Amino acid sequence: MKTVFITCLVVLAGCMYSCMPAKGMDNKENATTHLNANEKMTQEITAKEMIDKGFSKGTITSSKSEACPYILTVDTYVDSLDPINLTDFFKADAVPELVWIKYANLRRPNRCDAGRPVSVLEVMLRTE
Repeated sequence: MKTVFITCLVVLAGCMYSCMPAKGMDNKENATTHLNANEKMTQEITAKEMIDKGFSKGTITSSKSEACPYILTVDTYVDSLDPINLTDFFKADAVPELVWIKYANLRRPNRCDAGRPVSVLEVMLRTE
């Protein structure tokens, strides 16, 4: 009985220790520094690195058509694309114009005549 009590006490102490926050992580200054470092890393990524990762350079424009509210133009292709799930990544009023994008072609009927439908897999902001 005594060994069971000691074992339970050790397990409980281990659980309590693992639930403690790491030193310095509760400090807002460290969190801000971490965010600034991530922003710098994002800006330092070059076009070649993004293309090597499978991204395409794209431009998003808003359309007047209700059927497809956004048109995606990718630099490597001539035709326009209709990103059907773009609002999963951005709010409707905050869609950026310049992006790095990974997408998959969809075998489904077109929603509008402006572009063929694609599903957005990943998207990142582009500054250039």
